[in-house]
Amino acid sequence: MHYRLLWSGAFVGLAMHLTGLGWDVYRHSRDVTLAQREDVLSLANPSHLLIVGGTAVMAACLLGLAVAWMNERRFGGEGAIGGLLRGAGLPAVGVAAAGSIWLASRADAGGHVHDTSHRHDPAQVIVLDLPLARAVGSETAGRFAVSSDRHGHPPNGPAGTETAMSDRSAHQHHAEVPVTAEQLEAAAAFVGRLRIAIARYEDIRSAIADGYIQITQDLPGIAAHFIRLDYQRDGREMDPERPEVLLYTKRLDGTWRLVGAMFLAEGVTEEPPSYFGPLDAWHYHENLCFVGSGVRTTATREQCPGVFTPRTPWQLHVWTFPTRGGVFAHDMPEIDPGTNPGAVLPAAQELRVQSR
Repeated sequence: MHYRLLWSGAFVGLAMHLTGLGWDVYRHSRDVTLAQREDVLSLANPSHLLIVGGTAVMAACLLGLAVAWMNERRFGGEGAIGGLLRGAGLPAVGVAAAGSIWLASRADAGGHVHDTSHRHDPAQVIVLDLPLARAVGSETAGRFAVSSDRHGHPPNGPAGTETAMSDRSAHQHHAEVPVTAEQLEAAAAFVGRLRIAIARYEDIRSAIADGYIQITQDLPGIAAHFIRLDYQRDGREMDPERPEVLLYTKRLDGTWRLVGAMFLAEGVTEEPPSYFGPLDAWHYHENLCFVGSGVRTTATREQCPGVFTPRTPWQLHVWTFPTRGGVFAHDMPEIDPGTNPGAVLPAAQELRVQSR
């Protein structure tokens, strides 16, 4: 009887495992950036939880079967060695297996990487910790560090003398970013002007009526992009009154919310523009395929059934919605993936359905 129950449990565990794998494959097919943003095993991910849970159930039942078989057959003999093998061998294997799963769940998938050229594959969502300090908002204050390069400094006084700071002059701090007061003030003023200028587009219908066209789906971390084509080559780069792209998402509260804007450089250049020193973090994409209101990557123009863009101009996100990620960060953590699911239908199509 116990064999039947254990075999049934093992098959249930296998079914859970395969269901989790299928669900995870489906989620990755719907969101090409997912693999670059999540850990190898994230137990906050329900599909990963099914995979791990199913594996654990299956392993426990199989170990139970092995224990039952070994006890019935008196594996290892009747002596102390046999008793030790039967009593401790299989539990040790089980602990090792559980430990390996735990280690895998702690491993990082390596998606949050940014090279020094500021360029990346659009399938990656890259977090840049370059906030605007107190000039923009208290939630981003004091986080200019790109890395936590903590180090100590010895006293600066001559040998054998005590400095004004004494031994307390040895201190710890993050790597410093050379930002001037003028750059901070200019960036804060720019963001303030942008917030005022795009306030009229809080209602997504106003943006669509003014000629903004949706060119990407509601992507986790970076929202849906709505471009105004006549602003692309108007000779007015980084004009807060004329942002080339508006960023909307349904991932915050289930309704289309304006969360920021994106600015495009006027041309394709090797070096990115720079308006506020290290504060503005520009990026560009390669091999984009725009199809309707969605975007994906393709290796060649022939593989793209829509508009193929081998390389975009430099681009800069500016988040006007409060975010812990930073005003000029590449992505917005609050919508990665967000409290609510992303939009299923393009905004214009959804609004037409609602109007009926």
